[in-house]
Amino acid sequence: MERFVPATSENAPGINNAFRRILLVLATLWLFSGCIAKVQIPAVDQFHIAAGPQEGIIDAGLNEETLLNQLYALMKANEGLEVPICTADKDSRQCLNGGVRIFVLGGVIPGVGIRSAYAFSEISLDGSQLEFTKDNSRTTFIGTPMLTRSNKCRVHAAAGGLQVEMTKYYANWAGIGNMFMAEGWNIDFMDLDRGIVGLQLELDIKGYFTTGGGSRYVLLKFPNMPESPSQAASQFTLMLHK
Repeated sequence: MERFVPATSENAPGINNAFRRILLVLATLWLFSGCIAKVQIPAVDQFHIAAGPQEGIIDAGLNEETLLNQLYALMKANEGLEVPICTADKDSRQCLNGGVRIFVLGGVIPGVGIRSAYAFSEISLDGSQLEFTKDNSRTTFIGTPMLTRSNKCRVHAAAGGLQVEMTKYYANWAGIGNMFMAEGWNIDFMDLDRGIVGLQLELDIKGYFTTGGGSRYVLLKFPNMPESPSQAASQFTLMLHK
């Protein structure tokens, strides 16, 4: 009697080895994702508001509701649109470079990752809770577009500014560079006439043979202003012109 031998038996070792490698990669990614905690965001000393030629300093904690209302109105007027960003000098708030450049060591390939813009959606304000989804897809590494997932964000007044806490998110470069990103913002400047928001950005990147990140002062330049000045903007304008 002939013995039946499965046709795939000769390939089984190779299939098993490939399966083990896939499991190893997934396990490593899972481990790295668990190691990334929320980034530590430095405290803001002073919150600056600009309205026309006037600029003043306010207490972000005392004006939490007003600040959140103004940021909400600005974001809603630009929902789904591309919002350009730049690395800036914190004191002068002048752009130094278009986009945000972060050095990343991807295995044996070191290079610079660049994020040129964000887009915001699912923007909601409920009392003192401002939430939104951030699209991170305008990201490249050594000139090649990356697959970068969106993440959820929540804004609250803390440490003298408006702190933005975020869920970590997955990114991939060229199908081989798998990584997780942890990001946080501390907003310390708003220009009510030009739609400019200034913030300290912290980014931590970890993955399978991948590491990077850094701290940058960044300006968000919203292309649209709300159709009518918000009550918050009017209040700040009156405060700054006194």
